[in-house]
Amino acid sequence: MLKKLSIAAAGVTMISLQTIPAHAAQFNFTFDATFDDELTEPFVGSGVLSFDGDAQVGSYTLDSLSNLDMNFSFNDGSSFGTADLTTNLSSAGISIFDLGAGELGLVFTGEGGLIGEGSVDLGALTFEPTPAVNNPGFAGGNGVTKLYFNGSFGGSYTAVSSTVSSVSTPEPASILGLLALGTLGVTSLKRNKEV
Repeated sequence: MLKKLSIAAAGVTMISLQTIPAHAAQFNFTFDATFDDELTEPFVGSGVLSFDGDAQVGSYTLDSLSNLDMNFSFNDGSSFGTADLTTNLSSAGISIFDLGAGELGLVFTGEGGLIGEGSVDLGALTFEPTPAVNNPGFAGGNGVTKLYFNGSFGGSYTAVSSTVSSVSTPEPASILGLLALGTLGVTSLKRNKEV
């Protein structure tokens, strides 16, 4: 009887060891201190914007991006994250566009409509909206856009997608199956010692 239960538990465990892929879209930011459409050294900051799912070309409100996370840091020691966001998530947006060669670019599109007025603000860090006519994605440009301000300085920035490998996450049922199998194994060993 115990052998049959062990075989059944092993079968359940093998079935439940399926994994659920977790995808994350990630864009790497680079900031310079010149107000033009070129990204030129010296670079004054960097950062990451990520969210769950696959990045696809289009315009999105920030509240539509599951598990949105932003982290930006600058050479002057200042840093900003998602918790610093003061702009309404439902009216601030991003535009994702194709840069070619398998890369995507991203710009902030402001508040009051996806390609609208206003700015995307994280405390002292402000991203001015990029209208469609100036959006490097619409213009087929190099992905560099202006303009951002960080306190007393600002310039141009670029945000380019990075390849994030899928992470396989075991289903909760697989953990329970392994626990059941382990319990059966311990019970079996205990009974064998008693006999």
